[in-house]
Amino acid sequence: MNLTVIFTNALTLIAVLNPFGNVPLFIGMSDGMDKKIRTRLQNTIILTAFAITFIFSLVGEFLMTKFYKIGMDELKMAGGLILIVIATKNLIFPEMKNNLEENMTPDQQVKKAIIPLAFPILVGPGVLTTALINRSQTGTVVNSISIGLAFIIIYGIYIAGGYLEKILGKLVLFILSRVMQIFILAIGFRILFSGLSEAIKLYNL
Repeated sequence: MNLTVIFTNALTLIAVLNPFGNVPLFIGMSDGMDKKIRTRLQNTIILTAFAITFIFSLVGEFLMTKFYKIGMDELKMAGGLILIVIATKNLIFPEMKNNLEENMTPDQQVKKAIIPLAFPILVGPGVLTTALINRSQTGTVVNSISIGLAFIIIYGIYIAGGYLEKILGKLVLFILSRVMQIFILAIGFRILFSGLSEAIKLYNL
């Protein structure tokens, strides 16, 4: 087993997952949550993202081409549309969002935030594509170990990012949460248009 290949694949996956860009998004979108709920949400996001990436690397190609008969371009459009809708709602109706969360149980808050924080923000179409490519090039065992290593490192980055709240304070985080919605909206449009562009080329529209 080639350790160099494992680390190379893991670093490639981390680069695509972009945890340093996603940690501020997580902090902004989980602003106002109880610390215990936020920690639980963080753990759930990492575990869910890992499960999606790992399972998709094993059966994704079969599901997309044989079972559902969809392409990566269509997956991108769906993921981008989810981000656009959620970010728009949070920007236009922020007070409604906060009031709803106050009346939610911890379980409901975690379930509500998994999408889009786990998918498609942390694990997007680019991550799924990279996982499929790595598996085809290096094999199932090496790719699976690389995915596990990548998410262990990302988990450590998320834990370290939690200290930003103590350093920045509530006011800065509130401003950050509003600004991040703009970034999420832009990411959504980028993913949507990327998928749309690929679909146009594929179907010669």
